[in-house]
Order: sequence, then C-alpha cells, then structure tokens
Amino acid sequence: MRRLLSVSCLLLLPLVAQAQQTDARAAFAAAFQETLQKPTDAPTLLRYARLAVQVGDLEAAVSAYERFLMIDADQPRVRYELGVLYYRLRSYEAARAYFETARASAKAANDVRAGAGEYIAEIER
Repeated sequence: MRRLLSVSCLLLLPLVAQAQQTDARAAFAAAFQETLQKPTDAPTLLRYARLAVQVGDLEAAVSAYERFLMIDADQPRVRYELGVLYYRLRSYEAARAYFETARASAKAANDVRAGAGEYIAEIER
C-alpha cells in the first residue's frame, strides 16, 4: 500500500508542476495588463519583473526592471537583479556594468555587494 501511494505521488508531481506553471503564467499575464494600466507604478513593475523571471521571460523582466530604474535610479538591488538577468542572457559586459553600479552604491546591502563581487569575479575568469 505504501509503495502504491509513493508511485501515485510520483505520477502526480508533473501534474502539480504543470498546474503551478499555468498559475504563474496567468499571474504573469495579469501583471502585464496591470503594467499597461500603471506603467510608472513601482510595485507593479517589480511584481511583473519577478513573475517574468518565474515563467522564464528574462527579456520582459529586464524591461520591467529598467523601467523601474527610470522611476528610481538609486536601487542597488534592482541593479543587481538586472546584472543577474544579463548574466543569464550571456550579456556579460552589461551584467558587469550593473553589478559594478550596484556594488558601488552607498545604499547597497552586504548581500548585494557580495553577490555582485562574486558575479564580477566569474565574468573576469
């Protein structure tokens, strides 16, 4: 009985993952519509960017984070996230520029500085 239950759970995992992905895509689509209604609303842009990353649309996330920086340019964590996205997109020089700016900001938290430094070291290899 225990083994049958384990096998049943294993068979359901892909269905659960697919349902979660569908929910994420629906949330992403709704967030996109919200950005059209509120194109300069910072929380809306951040939510959309995070959902874009979750569904794998890195270019959409880049666009949202860059729009956010037009509203508030001194956001080292957003610059760090942009660096990560550009790194994932293999645009290493753009990534480096965002990491360096994030790391140099007086507002940067220690984890942002450390993470940016690690990525920069990786880019330089």
